[in-house]
Amino acid sequence: MSVGWRQRLQRLDAFNKMDSVYQDRSSSGGFLSILVVLAIVFMIFGELKDYLQYKQEQTFSIDSDMRHPLQINVAMAVAMPCALIRVDILDISGTSQNVHSAISLQTVLSKNAFGQTRDQRRINSVGEMHVHDIMADAARRHGQQGGLPKGIERAKRIDRLEDAACYIEGSVMVGKVAGLLHVTAYGHGHGGAYVPHRMMNFTHHIDELSFGPLYPSLENPLDNTMHPAHEHFAAFSYFISVLPTVYIDPFHNVLQTNQYAVNEYYRSRMDSYDLETKPPGIFFEYDIESIAVTVREKRDSLLGFVVRICAATSGIFATVGICHRLVSGLSRPFSGRRNNMSNQHGTLLETKASELKALN
Repeated sequence: MSVGWRQRLQRLDAFNKMDSVYQDRSSSGGFLSILVVLAIVFMIFGELKDYLQYKQEQTFSIDSDMRHPLQINVAMAVAMPCALIRVDILDISGTSQNVHSAISLQTVLSKNAFGQTRDQRRINSVGEMHVHDIMADAARRHGQQGGLPKGIERAKRIDRLEDAACYIEGSVMVGKVAGLLHVTAYGHGHGGAYVPHRMMNFTHHIDELSFGPLYPSLENPLDNTMHPAHEHFAAFSYFISVLPTVYIDPFHNVLQTNQYAVNEYYRSRMDSYDLETKPPGIFFEYDIESIAVTVREKRDSLLGFVVRICAATSGIFATVGICHRLVSGLSRPFSGRRNNMSNQHGTLLETKASELKALN
């Protein structure tokens, strides 16, 4: 490249620069320039952090999906042999659901079912819940009931009834109306051979109780909870309010599930009147809310992020420039007066020096 072209490129500038003659350099201006740069950098990092974060908005609407059936998923261990208990579902219309083909009862060792804590990874049990994480993990593990939990094996031989427990697991379709899922002993509340009172023990550990499609990664209020019975005649009542929920991620993927809130009630030392109204057992009374909630996760657009950066940068420059000119304008008369006084004092000193020199 020739010297002439190199000089032309060096002088080439897309922006006109102000001549140094018209520039007023000051220490205050330099200090403000540093502050402006730091403020802009801080603002850019703040806007970038806000842009990278997901935002959630919740909307409520009337649930119009009442005609479709509801899936109930259950996985729990009860401290009684499977031959002594039965599982039934009864809805508000009096219709009894056939759960025997959908829910399995497996005899396991009691020490394995209740002697350890389940190792289950729930994505929203620790830290903040993100819709995109829920949907990604739910898509990978959709419908994976997984059989018996880790550490629990089906009992091949039971020497004593006290060592046996029953693991109840499965999913059943019911009408989307209020109902009752209950676990009772034979001869108490239903027909069948009468189970002696001394053999009843409704201590139970709930691994999973959810409504809708099974997503094992979603945490529910009763999941992985232990409930001991202190007497043979004991009844556990769970009053559950089910809320239909729809998750929508930033890519418009939809996940339909249900959340629920629960109130627990434990009854013991039941008299004859209590036994007639509700026998010993485990009772899940659920009701479906007519309101549905939609949780939508979204992120600001890239164009909006760039526009905010440009607007904030321009605003900082304009505001600091106006403030600097205002302060400089207000302080100029005082600085001019000080300069005049300094000049007058210097002239007086020069005059005195000249007079003294003439006398000498």
